Amino acid sequence: MALFFPAVLYAGQISGSISSGGKGVKANIEINCGGAISKGATAGDGEYRINVPREGQCTLTLPEYAGASAPVSSTPGPSSYNFELIKSGGNYELRRR
Repeated sequence: MALFFPAVLYAGQISGSISSGGKGVKANIEINCGGAISKGATAGDGEYRINVPREGQCTLTLPEYAGASAPVSSTPGPSSYNFELIKSGGNYELRRR
């Protein structure tokens, strides 16, 4: 029966880490791939791993850090993105490491 009704199909997995000042950032994450939003969070050390349902260009956002977003790509296999969270004025930005 499981062959006819797969539970969930994913395009791939996006993983990596988010740090600030050399320390892991604990934060909620949203990845928007063509309108399909996948949610997750970092662990205490800043590591994350989120399955996304679509392939292509996506945007990774940290909702509680105003302005903190970065482009990422979803592929059939795993993709890895490591970021540094930087405060810039009253907003934040994610810079790829």
